[in-house]
Amino acid sequence: MPLCVTGMHRSGTSMVARLLNVCGLDLGPEADLLPPAFDNPAGFWENADFLRLNDALLRAGGGSWRCPAAPAGDDAGLRARALRLVGGNAFREPWGWKDPRCCLTLPFWRGLVPGLRVLVCVRDPLAAARSLAARGDVPYGEALALWLEYNRRVLAAVPPADRVVTHYESYFAAPRAELRRVLRLLDLLPPRGAVRRACAGIVPTLAHHRAAPGDLGGADLPPGLVECYRELCAEGGRPLPAVRPSPAPLTRQPRPARAQ
Repeated sequence: MPLCVTGMHRSGTSMVARLLNVCGLDLGPEADLLPPAFDNPAGFWENADFLRLNDALLRAGGGSWRCPAAPAGDDAGLRARALRLVGGNAFREPWGWKDPRCCLTLPFWRGLVPGLRVLVCVRDPLAAARSLAARGDVPYGEALALWLEYNRRVLAAVPPADRVVTHYESYFAAPRAELRRVLRLLDLLPPRGAVRRACAGIVPTLAHHRAAPGDLGGADLPPGLVECYRELCAEGGRPLPAVRPSPAPLTRQPRPARAQ
């Protein structure tokens, strides 16, 4: 059974896909993977054929990765194309693919591959939005709204029994423990020493955008974002984020009456 690695853009999907690849998950021939770029120097670990098909599904639904206004489209041509793509990889076990767009197209893929396992990568929404905005793709406020839309859709599309949530920040706090947890939940048995080798390649300096605990309480956020993030954190084994209460409004205290 294949595995789909997904999550909002700039949420660690590339890093996690690389870790799983080192631990034995086949992501396809290297020639089919997107090459590294300035915003992802360690590589995307993303099969270009799956990416192009996901883009076609989004266009067929009248949207794009940035404008997920409608459900992904589906027609006979796209379905036949997807079946050829899945069939061409099925002989390599364990195998999978990675694409953040799958947050929006998973109903199509789950209809094509019943029981498809999904690994959802989640990152603090403020940090993910800052990273996406810094890349120059979308403004910060729009990036926050996209974070919520992507994560709401993946939670709605995949039942808890078929998904595993992993938190980006966990790989900088206790990488081996988090990777072993994910491998165990996905029933993936890594080769001897693979977890150590995989985690040795984690580069903390590539995580340029981080949010301080409690930041969510002081931000102007889309309604429902904090609740969605808390749900993901609960599944991903991370402590629930502390939300800083809004400061109480300043009120003028009455002066003590003067003695007559």
